[in-house]
Amino acid sequence: MVNDLNEVLKYADNQREFVITLYREFIPIKALAPENGGDGEWDRANYLLNVVRKYFDEVKVIEASDNRVSRGSRPNIVALIKGLDMSRTYWVIAHMDTVPEGDRSLWSYDPFKATVVSDTIYGRGVEDDGQGIVMGITVGKVLRELGIKPPINYGLILASDEEVNSKYGIRYVIDKEPNLITGRDLVVVPDAGNADGTMIEIAEKGILWVKVTVYGKQAHASLPELGLNAYRLGSELTLEIDRKLHETFNHEDALFIPPKSTFEPTKVEPNVGNVNTIPGRHVFYIDCRILPKYNIDDVLKIIKDTASNYCSSHGCRVDIEVISRDDPVQPTSADSEIVRRLSKAIRVVRGLEPRLMGIGGGTYARYLRARGIPVAVWMTSKETAHAPDEHVLLTDVINDIKTVVVSLLTEP
Repeated sequence: MVNDLNEVLKYADNQREFVITLYREFIPIKALAPENGGDGEWDRANYLLNVVRKYFDEVKVIEASDNRVSRGSRPNIVALIKGLDMSRTYWVIAHMDTVPEGDRSLWSYDPFKATVVSDTIYGRGVEDDGQGIVMGITVGKVLRELGIKPPINYGLILASDEEVNSKYGIRYVIDKEPNLITGRDLVVVPDAGNADGTMIEIAEKGILWVKVTVYGKQAHASLPELGLNAYRLGSELTLEIDRKLHETFNHEDALFIPPKSTFEPTKVEPNVGNVNTIPGRHVFYIDCRILPKYNIDDVLKIIKDTASNYCSSHGCRVDIEVISRDDPVQPTSADSEIVRRLSKAIRVVRGLEPRLMGIGGGTYARYLRARGIPVAVWMTSKETAHAPDEHVLLTDVINDIKTVVVSLLTEP
């Protein structure tokens, strides 16, 4: 058994080839939710299970029933290395699912091969959240191969369904086993960060996705007076809702990046299939990321009232549907043990001062914070998730492994 921390960190430095091999094995195995045109995470989970069983004392799978996928369930892997104090666990919680690759012509490399170019590895999901998967497994490998029994348990959860709404992932896990993760545990969610590894995310904005359907009257494009162009009306309404939301909810909070609430029109559904028809129906979506200062019900009321008033004066009809809603929860305290441990480890490994911040993105952390469990969201990220040529630096992955090892093995 190795007791010297410097020797442990040197051993972690030598995990580059293992990290590359791990990426090359699981990145080609697609893990897409049914909503994203996939069959779930089981194929990838089966590979990862075989790896995890080599390094962890206890491994189990919590299955969430889902009849939309061929296996009839979505897997959530829970693995544990027993510590000296078995009443507490240091958890790393990552997700196995990814988003689709998007337009392949925008990629320089095959998105479903882990392509290594010098210190960079490219592929869909290598950052989001392959980086968390690799980090969590490799920490377990280092502990096992060096014969280290950590001060407390070291736990790894590789969950499903994060990219959609976590219903079959961490939400299911903590509902099914409410005592698995407690307020005494230390929890890191490696699913957001900044380029130098100094950002510790302790707060998240509320998230609201809204579907707006505008009904007009379909007609031939040469006779617009016989119709009511839902595309034009929907476009005008999009801008009107956008203006109202930004005017009303304009507070800034310096903890967050960006500091304001954001309201972005995003997806538009296809309408008519030919050029010479005026559409009678227009459907668009709005992505809202709302500072904790505001109530999501107030945002929704502005959207509904603006749409209703617009259609009353323009002779159209409108439906508003909430597609997804996650209300803001209490942030993790800056003085929590996990934040202090990570902060110290960043100073040791990176030689840099950590920064506590909030983000607009949503992670598994919100569901744990809602139960009073302090969570730090952290990793080193070049913020290429969901983009063409998604990539990570191998140096960053190794430094993240070392940072978790230090935060696990040393007191804050």
